[in-house]
Amino acid sequence: MKKLLLSAAALAVFTLWTAPAQAQNVAFKPYVGVDFLRVTTEYNSLDLGGGMALDYGSILDDGLNGLNIHAGNRFHRNFGVELGYFRTRDSDRDIAAGAFIGTGLPAVATPFTTSVQLSGFTLDALGYVPLGAAERFALIGTAGIGWTKAEMSLNVPGVGAVNEDESEFGLRLGAGAEFALTENISVRGLARWQRADFEDTVDDLRTYTVGLNFSF
Repeated sequence: MKKLLLSAAALAVFTLWTAPAQAQNVAFKPYVGVDFLRVTTEYNSLDLGGGMALDYGSILDDGLNGLNIHAGNRFHRNFGVELGYFRTRDSDRDIAAGAFIGTGLPAVATPFTTSVQLSGFTLDALGYVPLGAAERFALIGTAGIGWTKAEMSLNVPGVGAVNEDESEFGLRLGAGAEFALTENISVRGLARWQRADFEDTVDDLRTYTVGLNFSF
């Protein structure tokens, strides 16, 4: 996956620098859009010593759904920029009494609930490769940065709750495609990899979006 996304990022840069600078290729085409968002991750483990390790993946949800809104401008048939904001739903996981939550850890004595939510801002450069005589379909490569905030909590009924949040910047690389339904409405799908660890809690983020763009 990472090799594919790195190739897509290289494609985005390549189309930017090799596209002919002809007047008919230059455009001012602003747009706004909304996407359904799916974020997945692989959690790491916390070494507690003595042969014991807490598996974050056993207590935190690893698939988060949400929405992404964005605004951008396609300056050129092969190039554009985009600013976005995303937020996932607050995703809960119930851990039953007696469950094992890591290597060498005994079963938990009492049930508890965890919650995780992500939100953030993104800035991307997009490279387009239009296909077909009408150029209604285009392959897309993206490269940019994202600021992401992770909010996590642990609640033990009758005892109390612990809340924590971490935020960080990370490189984003992606690839996808877009199809123009009309002159001003298009449907787009993208898959992105983003560098993230949140104090070594996760091993990168993978983001998938499907949605509509409305141009002016």
